Amino acid sequence: MVILILILVVLVNFILQTTIFPYISVFGVEPNIALLVVISMAIFKGRFYGAFLGLILGIIQDILFSPVLGVNAFILFFAGYLIGLIENKIIKDNMFIPISLSILATIYYNFTYYIFMFFLSKDISFLSFTRDVLMIEIIYNCILSIPIYKIFSKIYVVPKIRFGSK
Repeated sequence: MVILILILVVLVNFILQTTIFPYISVFGVEPNIALLVVISMAIFKGRFYGAFLGLILGIIQDILFSPVLGVNAFILFFAGYLIGLIENKIIKDNMFIPISLSILATIYYNFTYYIFMFFLSKDISFLSFTRDVLMIEIIYNCILSIPIYKIFSKIYVVPKIRFGSK
């Protein structure tokens, strides 16, 4: 069952990332849906599934969008693993969790990507990168983290049945 959900998540992410989100970019910046999906999977299923999904989505992103193969896979793999480490330590009903984790993960993703590209001799201006891309992507990912997190909570949280008075 979990494998089927992972396959569906990968397919839906691929379809959204390649068809819809390029047309709703803000100032040329698209949201990183793969990162948000990895965050949600790691919160609900732990480090193994978060890292595995991060690796798969990262490889797909590298093949389709990146000039260097393996950078997104590496970054998303470790993001899924690290967030999955705190799976048992957080309250999953709190909506502050996906927002704060999306902020931290977006900063981690973009700075790690910048460092990789710097050492691979890709010319990216740090000032324009942080001002033009990072700030917009943080806001965009925060907004989209809530509906993605709610979808994953509907999939993975089993409702509790209570009998009697409240």
